[in-house]
Order: sequence, then structure tokens, then C-alpha cells
Amino acid sequence: MSDETPEARTPAEARLAQLLELLAVAPPAVDADFAGRVVRRARLQHAVVVPMRAVGGFLAAVGHGARVIVGLTRLDSRR
Repeated sequence: MSDETPEARTPAEARLAQLLELLAVAPPAVDADFAGRVVRRARLQHAVVVPMRAVGGFLAAVGHGARVIVGLTRLDSRR
């Protein structure tokens, strides 16, 4: 802890504090199936993102190879 006096709140910080107080007093109701839906959506996104990254890496390699063949980019021996 420090002995410094706290700085005055900005209007945005005051509004955030007000909203957080409202949230603490009356938390929103959560559906019983909410956690299950979140997990299913995360699994679906993970199942999609892994192949998309692989395809993206492949297309980047093909694009780099095409630029080397055309002569727009030099072949980098470190790659």
C-alpha cells in the first residue's frame, strides 16, 4: 500500500464503478444449459480452427513458392 492519495475518477471510471455495483447487487440469471452451450461452441470452434490454420499455412507456402518462381521474392535459405 502507498501513502499517495487516490486520483479523482474519470467519468468513464465512475460509470464503470456504478455498473459493477449494479451487477453485484443483482447478478443476471443464467440458464442451466449455458455452460454446456459454451463448451460445445468452444469445441466446434477448435475443430474448425485447427484445419483452417493448416490450410492457411499451406496456402502461404504455395504463395511464397509462386513468388519465388516468378522472381518477386528471393529464396531464403533459412526457411
